[in-house]
Order: sequence, then structure tokens, then C-alpha cells
Amino acid sequence: MTTIRSVVAATDFSPASDAAVRRAVQLAQTHGTALCLLHAFDASAEGSPKGAANAQQETAALPRDIQMQQRLAEFATSLAAQTGIEVTVHFAPGPPARVIKAYVGSHDGGLVVIGSRAEPTQSGLGSTALTVVRRPACPILIVRVAKDKPYATVLSAVDLREGSARAASLAVALFPAARHHLLYALDEDSDSDSWSELEAEQSPASMYSQAEHELQQMAQRLSAAARHKVVAVVADDVPARAILVGAANLGADCVVVGHHGLGTATDSYLGSMAQHVIYAALSDVLVVP
Repeated sequence: MTTIRSVVAATDFSPASDAAVRRAVQLAQTHGTALCLLHAFDASAEGSPKGAANAQQETAALPRDIQMQQRLAEFATSLAAQTGIEVTVHFAPGPPARVIKAYVGSHDGGLVVIGSRAEPTQSGLGSTALTVVRRPACPILIVRVAKDKPYATVLSAVDLREGSARAASLAVALFPAARHHLLYALDEDSDSDSWSELEAEQSPASMYSQAEHELQQMAQRLSAAARHKVVAVVADDVPARAILVGAANLGADCVVVGHHGLGTATDSYLGSMAQHVIYAALSDVLVVP
């Protein structure tokens, strides 16, 4: 089972990053790992609304980068005192996505937790989250909802490939208290090759039956490491819609997708299905490379 060695929370002190930090704290406590608060000081964004909103809390006599370093250090000290976990900080100049990528590249086994956008009530992704998730070097948890409790229900989108099985396995390891569900979408009208593990010459009914059999086997394997029995469902629908509807019906706290989604990836960028789910999901989303 996958082990997370560290949890990294990207913070710019916005409401969305506050939600990300709260989720990161909960995960660090669950797994007994250290938490790193990462802040990127992007001088080119100094005129942004979130920077102006924080100006009253800063000491005008000091340079802005020193102010932010102090604020980050104070935040880490306060968080450690409140939670009892080890909290470190990483402060670096540059665009947030670039700073996050550089940090992840030099620290293996981490999970990055990031807010969806500066204002979490808005749909879609902000520029930082979008850039980070396009080519993730490690699992990325995009947080929309500020909650302290562990996830209760997690839905993993699977297609029986190694990548989606790895993503579902990581979800079980990361969120041990949750009830896990697997969803495999078979769209008979699709021209995609998302049935790659199934016999191309089979009838739709036979393919559905075989998919259900293989999915149940995957669920059984994952159940051995899960607190609750993993439930598996095969849906006849367009993958992205099936996942979003399934998540809504379950009231899922988190949706898990492989970086390339369902179907064959043509390059290293975020797949269209995964992108659609990330943009439209009302829950948090875990993206696994």
C-alpha cells in the first residue's frame, strides 16, 4: 500500500488556501506525517486583490517578501501549537505553480493539497491549480470545501488500467475512514478505446459482464486494505457525466481520477475526462499521475 511521507499545503492566505490547509492538517494527523506550508512570493502579482486584502495585517516598514516570510513562520508556529503536528515552511520567489513543481521535484513521496481558486465558491479552477494539475509530479488534492473531518465517501473513476487501479489504491490508503466506491463507465456509443482491457469483438452485453467481473475483482483486492467493503459499479454513460452523476448521488466528499482519465492518453497533459470532472465536480478532487 502506498505511503505518504509528507503533506504539502500551498497557501497564499486566501479562503481557498485556508480550506486546503485544514484538509492538509487532517491528512497529516491521520498519517502521522509532517506538514509543509508552501508559499510562493510572486512579485508580479503584488497588485492582486488577495495581496491587498492582507495588507492591513503586515508591517509596512519591512519589504514585502520579509513580511510574508514572517507571516508564514507565525502561521506554522500557531498551527503546530494547535494541532500537535510537525509543521515546516517553504518560501520561495516566483509563480506558485513553478515553486510547487520545484519543491515536489526535490521531495519524493509527497501529496500536494491546493485550493481550487482564490474564492472557493466559484466553479472551475484558478490559474495556479490548473497549471499544477496539468502535469502533476505527485498526487494533487484540489480542495473546494473547508472541512476538518475525514472524508466519509470517496468515488474513484476506474477503467481497469494500471493507472486508475493505482489511483484507487492510493485513495484507499489516503482516506482509510471513508467508504470507497469504484465507478467504471462503459459508453456503447463512444468511439474511444476505453475498453482496452476487454475483447474488442465482444458484444456490448458481454463486454459489460466482463467489465463488471473485473471491476468486482479490483474492489475485492482493495477491500482487503480498506476499513469498509469497497463497492463497484459499472455505468452505461459518457465517463465524465457518469462520474459527476455518481458523485452527486453518493454525496461524495472526494472524487478520484487518474491524470489521463479514461481512455488512452496522447501526451503528458491532463486528459479531457479528468479536466471535465475537475472543473464541474462540487466535491474535492484527487488527481493521481
